[in-house]
Amino acid sequence: MVDLFVGILLFVAIVIGWLLGKAERKKTHTDEPVSSVGKGYFDGLNLLLNEKRDEAVDLLLKTLDVDGETFETHIVMGSLFRRRGEVDRAIRIHQDLLARSDLARNQYAAVKLELARDYLSAGVLDRSERLLKEIAEEDSPNQIKALEYLLRIFEQEREWERATEVAEKLVAKGKSLQTQLSHYYCALAEQNLKVGDFVHARQDLKKALQTDKRCVRASLMLADVESQADNAREAVKSLKRVLEQDPAFIPDTLPQLRKNHETLNQLGELSSYLFECLEKSPAISIVIELSELVTQLEGEQAGAYVLSEYLKKRPSVKGLDRLISLQMSNASGEEKENLGILQAFTQRLIKDKPIYRCESCGFDGKTLHWQCPTCKSWGSTRPIQGLEGE
Repeated sequence: MVDLFVGILLFVAIVIGWLLGKAERKKTHTDEPVSSVGKGYFDGLNLLLNEKRDEAVDLLLKTLDVDGETFETHIVMGSLFRRRGEVDRAIRIHQDLLARSDLARNQYAAVKLELARDYLSAGVLDRSERLLKEIAEEDSPNQIKALEYLLRIFEQEREWERATEVAEKLVAKGKSLQTQLSHYYCALAEQNLKVGDFVHARQDLKKALQTDKRCVRASLMLADVESQADNAREAVKSLKRVLEQDPAFIPDTLPQLRKNHETLNQLGELSSYLFECLEKSPAISIVIELSELVTQLEGEQAGAYVLSEYLKKRPSVKGLDRLISLQMSNASGEEKENLGILQAFTQRLIKDKPIYRCESCGFDGKTLHWQCPTCKSWGSTRPIQGLEGE
């Protein structure tokens, strides 16, 4: 990276030299005195060649006048410093540019955006937010970018109401942020639930589903709200919506489904629904729940049969662990001891394995994050499938 940066600086220095040479040639033809800028440039180039990069860049930028041809050079240099982590130097370059009175309107807006990005990188969110708001209120090509950076700030500060407002503006300008916006509504609903405001929480969750009908998070939360309000039928309706939204999340609905069907005294209906789920999205958690349900309704032998038949088609560590438990209940002596050893192994495997994985960056873990902690994408984390997953 250092060699690449030096190469870029050297290229920039050569370009600057050509521009200065061109300018001096013009001055020579018009009999004007030659500027002393050339000496400053060559001093900077000499420092660069002697690997005194920081001193060279400072001198080159100081000697280079800002005009239509060199403005972009200053912007690029500031951006390079920011990427290298030298945010203070990037801020200084952009502040110096912003203090000039001879910048065109579009140049002034571009510098403000770069300075806002500098502050964002430095964690000075209040200054970044102030600049971005100014740009967002202006009629400039940078308006959408400013709104996008504002969105990042409000997410970082967990200011979900303000994030929602900005996201709605971006959607109105043609940006596809339905998934993101639906999660903002869910986050607002969580805040309302913490203070016991079920009315506004329901409204937020319904907005989430109107924004993105495939928002699993909204369905799960709405089911929880209805369950707490003793509306078991509505809770079940919300949970069954997940089958159409994303069948991979059906395992996350099972505890609430069982609880609410027991309240409604409809375990037979639950059994039929689980068979339907298996046809659309085979998952070992569904089979285990179905096996337990069949055990309760028809006995242990019937429950074990459901599980063993599924495992013949789709082997699973989690399923094997459950089958061992069923077999141990009817075993004794050495057989039970051997099953216990085998189960210790399967449980160790289950304990050490993640449950969810982000499809964007590969981050995994045992907790479902609706926004990936690593790549910050929304709705990209899903249950892991396969031998060691579902």
